[in-house]
Amino acid sequence: MSTSTAAPSVSAEVAAMIEERVPWLDEEMAAALASASAGLPLYDWARYHLGWLDGDLRQLSPEERRKHGGKRLRGVLCILAGEAVGGEGRAVAPGGAAIEFIHNFSLVHDDVEDNDAERRHRPTVWKLWGVPQAINVGSNMQTMVNVAALRLGAHHPPERVVAGLETITRAIVRMTEGQCLDMSFEHREEVSLDDYFRMTGGKTAALIKAALGIGALLGGGSAEQQDALSTFGWEFGLAFQCRDDYLGIWGLPERTGKPVGSDILSGKRSLPIVYALEQSPAEGQSGQRLRSALQERDVPRVLECLEAVDAPAFVFECVNRYTVACLAGLERAKVQNRYGDAIRAIAEYALARDS
Repeated sequence: MSTSTAAPSVSAEVAAMIEERVPWLDEEMAAALASASAGLPLYDWARYHLGWLDGDLRQLSPEERRKHGGKRLRGVLCILAGEAVGGEGRAVAPGGAAIEFIHNFSLVHDDVEDNDAERRHRPTVWKLWGVPQAINVGSNMQTMVNVAALRLGAHHPPERVVAGLETITRAIVRMTEGQCLDMSFEHREEVSLDDYFRMTGGKTAALIKAALGIGALLGGGSAEQQDALSTFGWEFGLAFQCRDDYLGIWGLPERTGKPVGSDILSGKRSLPIVYALEQSPAEGQSGQRLRSALQERDVPRVLECLEAVDAPAFVFECVNRYTVACLAGLERAKVQNRYGDAIRAIAEYALARDS
């Protein structure tokens, strides 16, 4: 994979498939939110985070909703996985909505934990309505995971719904464990690559694994297809986080919405940093220089140290390795149809993205 930051694209057919399925997810999430108490700003703050309202809680146009609502990547992949194994997409959509609620409640909390004032080029929930209410929004959105998932009962037998809920619950456990590790790393001088991949396996890969696995389950896929698509999701999640860590240091601010070296400024032990620390022993001059620069959040000096050990190339080597593994999982799923092709195209797009 090239280290170019040129914006990737998908074919017109795949783009149309994505654009058709995002509203399915939004409809399911909107139905879940509408099923709760009316008149509480809590739910409008959630709708703001999801990209449906502006800062004054007024409705946005469809174009603005797509701009501020995020990619809905995990939910779309969930639906496509179900369709790829022979299921009906609208019947899988509540599962995709549950996955999107997991992702988004974690983002609301993540913004608080990282003190991030902006997300998707807009003020974050805590910045507009305060930390306590942002915690409430994220926690309430976590309950919406179950509300959305239980809507699967209209389309699927109880045992399938329960199996889906079990997968979803395990994914939340793994994701929050990964987030805990990620934050704890900020206070540790030394973090090994094994530590890093344990963390990112929970923080990122577990949820994408669940998205593909639940989609295959709800679509009626065989046990072998469920396992293969889950493997695809896991390996894709690892590659996705490696790419994200690259963008967290070298991403273009006009694309990411964050300053160059944002992960350095926040003290994150992302993959480039962990690799550079392993390559630069503390007792050596280069190691002392790197650790001093990290402690001082000196972005230019840290960038020099990362370049000196060829950290960008190592990150892309990891992206390539996990990309090969995830595509092998997709091949093993035997989903040679337009939906399987779309899953492949989305993965290739996401792993070359610049935002």
